[in-house]
Amino acid sequence: MKNAMFDKEWFKLDNAAKIYPAARSSRWNAVFRMSAVMKEEVNPEILQQALDDVIDRFPTFRMTLKKGFFWYYFQFVEHKPKIQEETDFPCAMMRLTGRDYVFRVLYHSHRISVEVFHSITDGTGNITFLKTLVMRYCELCGAKIENVGDILHYDDDPTPEEVEDSFSRFIDKSKGTLPRKEPSAYQIKGQREKRGVLNVTQGRMPFEQLHSVAKSFGCTVNTYLTAVLAYALLKRQLYEKKAHKKPIRVQVPINLRKIFGSETLRNFAGYYNTNLSPEEMTFEEVVKELDSQLKEKITPDYCQKFINSNVSLEKNPIIKVAPRFLKTLFMNMSFYLVGENLMSCTFSNIGNVVTPKEMYDYIDRFEFVLGPQKYMNNSMTCASYNGVSVVTFSRTSKDPILERDFFKILTEHGIEVTVNNNRR
Repeated sequence: MKNAMFDKEWFKLDNAAKIYPAARSSRWNAVFRMSAVMKEEVNPEILQQALDDVIDRFPTFRMTLKKGFFWYYFQFVEHKPKIQEETDFPCAMMRLTGRDYVFRVLYHSHRISVEVFHSITDGTGNITFLKTLVMRYCELCGAKIENVGDILHYDDDPTPEEVEDSFSRFIDKSKGTLPRKEPSAYQIKGQREKRGVLNVTQGRMPFEQLHSVAKSFGCTVNTYLTAVLAYALLKRQLYEKKAHKKPIRVQVPINLRKIFGSETLRNFAGYYNTNLSPEEMTFEEVVKELDSQLKEKITPDYCQKFINSNVSLEKNPIIKVAPRFLKTLFMNMSFYLVGENLMSCTFSNIGNVVTPKEMYDYIDRFEFVLGPQKYMNNSMTCASYNGVSVVTFSRTSKDPILERDFFKILTEHGIEVTVNNNRR
């Protein structure tokens, strides 16, 4: 095994990873997906060879989850993972048996998907693994790639920086922590689907149109999409005419690697909750308010306090010595009080996925799907590649209320959107 740690066969979960095995339930499994949609139908034999070639390049993926007395931990898996043909809904429940991998590589028609249990990595780590896997697949299909760019080559050795717990490395208690108390946020309810059903709706659009419209409102694409989502939620709550109105909050993940210079492939993301008062606002006013919030609040100082808040809880001497089952009870309670209850929807944008130009002939687009949330019915993502942006809604309720309102706003702004979903 290529292992940069790597004189031991197990290691601790990083700070962010510890909440997921503790708080998971039959409705929330903390699984998310990154996919590459190929221009030709996937060849399973070649995909399996590609996975065999790249797995040792990513030692943090070659693990299973074990139960310890105080914490869960990861242990090396001897056998190599096997690809699976996709037969279920996206992000289906993943078994945590202590023997199986906590990620899976799926294929169906033209799509290659990597689904991971969130404890092993975040969106940056998953897309990094997927790009290496798909590059090797393209090479085995005949692509001659001269310059791999920022893709990790399967034949290189992993580095110690890629496997570090950057939360523990960058804690600085002298910089303080974040306040935790906030009132609950508005969420779109509705009749829930039965367990295991995930409705996925995708809108594909030209990136240049999206960028041009965002520029016309004086903001970035990320801020524009966040504003459209928040505006759709705001208009929906006002339409419901409830006596007690709640704030609109969109949770926006922050890639902490860019701020602290980390190269880890484990979890190293923070988040910020945008905040809108539940009152009549124009779209322009929403854009101006959220643009101001995102610029003023997502700073190195905020991110440092975010890290300190998360790690200080883990380092609490009472929690540190408590057995795992008590930690599980505490984390479940914390997840409800300071987790999804405080947000209306989450929006994660992995931005523009870059590959060598030789891969353009093989890949049509990239997609990003969040699995079922524990309390919220809706979540949204975006991934862009080679001039095409794909906005994806994941929903555990029956009615497509939010995505319908969202894509209507985009079309009103002149963006050409092609919408499809995974349900007839």
